[in-house]
Amino acid sequence: MKKGFTLAEVLITLGIIGVVAAMTLPTLIQNHRKHEVETKLAKIYSVVNQAIKLSTVEYGEPQYWADWDCGRSGTPTCTIDEAVDRFNKYIGKHLQILKIDKDEDSNVFYVYLKDGAILAVRTYLYDMYLYMSEKAITDINDIKWGISAFAFRFQPKMTIDWNQDDVRLKYAINSIFEPYAFNWDGTMEGLTGEANSYSCSRTGIFCTKLIQLNGWKIPKDYPKKF
Repeated sequence: MKKGFTLAEVLITLGIIGVVAAMTLPTLIQNHRKHEVETKLAKIYSVVNQAIKLSTVEYGEPQYWADWDCGRSGTPTCTIDEAVDRFNKYIGKHLQILKIDKDEDSNVFYVYLKDGAILAVRTYLYDMYLYMSEKAITDINDIKWGISAFAFRFQPKMTIDWNQDDVRLKYAINSIFEPYAFNWDGTMEGLTGEANSYSCSRTGIFCTKLIQLNGWKIPKDYPKKF
């Protein structure tokens, strides 16, 4: 005679499965989010630098791109349309772009890529931010740096009247697309400590650099919680 499970046994089994799922699901979701961030960061770093490399063949080294410069953060010298044109000339034409939206009030334009990533570019062109999704844009007044938004910079030449040896610019002037490092002192403490307001532990601006230095993997002791 075949013997089946009793209702009590089935309910107990389902209860155990539910408890295990409740314990493991948050970790699985968190790990998935981390993997998505790591993948998109490494990819955007690669594709944008490949675009710059291709334009270097056509136009020469980036520090000599005379029409790339659009001033500085507080006083951009380009209109948003001019900035979009210059971005497309040197970088955009080598990317797989779905669309570009302009926000003239914020002097930012958003480059939507086919892989789902969104690159926000400031009108003065050298600060660029990677957003994980469109939702991160709608939360613009509460940007979650190091979680849903990551800061990069492409400033191939001096556009600001500071001394070339100024520590704020030492790691910021670069002919390739790099994680934001303006005002970084070159130390790990500078990236994660409390002394610098840009640190990953505080505003989170330096989180991109921290992840890059860890081989585009989020460190186990990462200061931000997903």
